Amino acid sequence: MYYFKTQRRKRRRSSLLSEAVKVFVVDISLLSISGAEQAAAGREMKAVSRSKSFKKGRGASSCSLPLLLLIGAVQFFVIGKPFPSLLLDSRKVFNLTEEEFIPEPHVSCDFSGNRSDYCELTGAIRIRGSTSEVFLVTPRRATAGEFLGPNATGWGMIAANATSWEMQPYTRKGESRIMTGITKLTVRLSSTAEDSPPACDVMHDDVPAVVYSNGGYCGNYYHDFNDNIIPLFITARHLAGEAQLVVTQKQAWWFGKYAEIVSGLSKHEPVDMDADARVHCYRRAFVGLRSHKDLSIDPRRAPNNVSMVDFKRFLMWRYSLPREHAIRTDDEHQRKPRLLIVTRRSRRRFVNLEEIVAAAEEVGFEVTASDLITSSKKKGESSADDSKMQARMAEASATVNAYDAMLAVHGSGLTNLLFLPMNAVVVQVVPLGRMEGLAMDEYGVPPRDMNMRYIQYNITAEESTLSEMYPRGHPVFLDPGPIHKQSWSLVKDIYLGKQDVRLDLNRFRPVLQKALDLLR
Repeated sequence: MYYFKTQRRKRRRSSLLSEAVKVFVVDISLLSISGAEQAAAGREMKAVSRSKSFKKGRGASSCSLPLLLLIGAVQFFVIGKPFPSLLLDSRKVFNLTEEEFIPEPHVSCDFSGNRSDYCELTGAIRIRGSTSEVFLVTPRRATAGEFLGPNATGWGMIAANATSWEMQPYTRKGESRIMTGITKLTVRLSSTAEDSPPACDVMHDDVPAVVYSNGGYCGNYYHDFNDNIIPLFITARHLAGEAQLVVTQKQAWWFGKYAEIVSGLSKHEPVDMDADARVHCYRRAFVGLRSHKDLSIDPRRAPNNVSMVDFKRFLMWRYSLPREHAIRTDDEHQRKPRLLIVTRRSRRRFVNLEEIVAAAEEVGFEVTASDLITSSKKKGESSADDSKMQARMAEASATVNAYDAMLAVHGSGLTNLLFLPMNAVVVQVVPLGRMEGLAMDEYGVPPRDMNMRYIQYNITAEESTLSEMYPRGHPVFLDPGPIHKQSWSLVKDIYLGKQDVRLDLNRFRPVLQKALDLLR
């Protein structure tokens, strides 16, 4: 009787060993196969697990642990991965992935602005850069009318029964000439029941995406701030760095030059949509950037009501700028207020710069003239030059912050006013050619929004070098309106590209005096 019991135990153990080896073989094979073969192997594994040999019993329990340890040791030496670690991730081994939970999506868009289109998406979001698509996965078939109707402004251009719409995530929406070169993104409502949204390659559960274009006027100092940096600040600052920039037409040098600013808005490595073939998945995404006005912010329309004063303090933080307020001449008698004259290398230069410096010193300023290196990366420069541009930005910001007043002819150099301390004075010299309104919008409103003082000086025909090229009866002087209507390129060519400035100091000296008085 004892003999037959012993033989039954041996047969049971042999059977268990055989079944366990089958599990081991299927385990290893699953590491190198996929698709239908993996599914078939999984079914085989299930069949093995249902066999009688694996049912609970005293005989099985008495030998299963040593066998599992033996199998684990063999697996470790064969593939470098012990069996227990596979057990802990059984879904990976058996390809039994849970069905992804698809939450009810939420969409809020604004297409009414003349500067940019903007959408905020919440739900299961998948971004595939290779096809410039943003998928919002829905648990059932859905249309634009269902989601955008109550939560969108100006969406009439999208059909109510549409399941997708296009967006160009750049903040010069009204300029067709530049927008033709901006990537078009397709936001697509993709139902799990009827469509096949792409599978996730990278999951970003806790970090929202900010999707935008780094193209357009990128490289122009004014547009870098106006079209990218300030809209990024409006859109992402309230996220306190917990945002990932997903960028189409990404310029690597740009991210090097403005590294301090970018890292202050996002703690995460940006995604290059055009170079990264993976599908990135998020639970929240902002497609497009919010943009309100030239080089400024409307706090009433910004998240957390952030303002240009907040932006100025953000720049002070990122560049470690020491001065928040300009000198008050009534309180500080130990030094003169400092005036920075921003010079230009090309057109719209001060022809009589030395005379202007002397006049400002006579009024009571300590004067410095500088062109403040702010140029973009040039073709042929290596990646090592990115750090040089970054250093130049830090140097330029610190230089400007040390002054109490700035004087410049209309142009991108005036963008440096962003680094002046509050209460500083900005004097803009506006060249000939009916440029007064443009000058006010671009560089007149922003100083006031940052608690600074602003003076605008419009030159006369006698103060323009155009008077040396055209007779006084020429339409260039008498009626610039038709030239503006004809084309912006012609305006740039004549009034911005051919003109220098020779200030009439008898006329301009009171302006210098007013700037000094505003610091009291």
